[in-house]
Amino acid sequence: MNNAARRSFSMIGLIAVMLVTLLMSACGGAGKEAAPPAGTTPETVKPKAEDPASLKGEVIWQYPNTTWPEADIKNMIADFNKKYPNISVKPVLGPLEPMIAAGNPPNVATNNRLEANWIMDGLFEELTPYIKKDPDYKPESLFHQVLYEIPQFEKGQYGLPMYSNPTYALIVNNKIMSQYGEKAIPKLQGLKDTDEFFKKFWIMKNGEYEMTGENPLFYYGILSGLFFVAYLNGADPSTFWNPETKKVNFNDPKIVDALDWLYKFNRDTINQQAYTQLKAQLPKNTHPFVAEKQAMMVVTSNQVKDFRKAKPDLDITVLPAPQASMWNGGSNLAIVKAGKNKDAAWTFIKWMTSSEEGAESLYNRLGLLTPMKTSKFLTEQSKNDPDLKVFLEINAQAKKWIPQFPVAYDTEYRKLFPDFQAGKITAKEMMDHVNKEVQKRIDDFYASKKK
Repeated sequence: MNNAARRSFSMIGLIAVMLVTLLMSACGGAGKEAAPPAGTTPETVKPKAEDPASLKGEVIWQYPNTTWPEADIKNMIADFNKKYPNISVKPVLGPLEPMIAAGNPPNVATNNRLEANWIMDGLFEELTPYIKKDPDYKPESLFHQVLYEIPQFEKGQYGLPMYSNPTYALIVNNKIMSQYGEKAIPKLQGLKDTDEFFKKFWIMKNGEYEMTGENPLFYYGILSGLFFVAYLNGADPSTFWNPETKKVNFNDPKIVDALDWLYKFNRDTINQQAYTQLKAQLPKNTHPFVAEKQAMMVVTSNQVKDFRKAKPDLDITVLPAPQASMWNGGSNLAIVKAGKNKDAAWTFIKWMTSSEEGAESLYNRLGLLTPMKTSKFLTEQSKNDPDLKVFLEINAQAKKWIPQFPVAYDTEYRKLFPDFQAGKITAKEMMDHVNKEVQKRIDDFYASKKK
């Protein structure tokens, strides 16, 4: 065969092979995608977003807070239903345990603090499988770290933070400050600075109080004040409770000295009889600060709103409390294992805690701040609301929290507090006893779970 004939035969063969290859590719393409060229990576195709209207179910939401008006709760649920019209939400006010005992468990529970025994008994769902369903959902970077870690227990995530409660701010009456020669608010660093500033405004004249300041012993109950001042004195959450060693340390000098200061300030600075008389002279349900008989105080965001509403012309300045004292808290939302419709429950708590719509609804309906690090809605609101701007600053700065003890830690403290307040026992004696009793309770708790 000559060369020309061989070339012609080869060309015919090559064309035949190419035709067969093309036909096979075409047939294969009808059933699956062709493989990408060598050295390239196939583009990841994201799953199509689920239509919110296609999600159905019922959420039974247990909440214990009687200060949340029922009408506002319903309005918040209506906000949720704008996006998820086929998920019904029924709010139920009351403690969780009786609902479960009665055989009527909710599927969403609101917890003010983590109950370790509930988790160890398998009451709540561990949320990692729900979180992993959405690869774009990154709660560890979405939330303030402190708030995200509060509902954690032994490396499990048993809830999402519902809202942020940045604590505390300092509020001053500018007119009174000027009246008493205070040209600027000092930057309080620790107990000594705080002691000097707080004492300035307890001013008596002719046996009566002309002006008052703050009484730190009773900040929002007898426990919040202890944490506030102990943190100001250099303590941190691990000073109270170390979850790694499972040891409490209530009798640490930073805590004992803070408690001792609270007691002595209340005893030595404030004339209780004169203070009671002053409050009795005020119009009914009128706070001394609103009546301009109190120069300054430590406040929450809701108190500031109440003061502004009660007397809009008050000349006040709101600023962060001392940096060391700041802590953050709030409730968290958990999914109850015994409940039904858990996917609907997850959709509800994720919307409330992790979306702009949820952030707006929480603030507009309940006056609560989102647990997210940033919110476009709140940032925009703060441009015209200097008070909100301050609390958002505290939100960003607060690195401490109320420790999540595995057992009730306050029983002995509350029991002994009247004797402590009356001077019958010292701060050291009281906290030695509290430490001993709480540690025993913790040891017994963990021992019982090993059986």
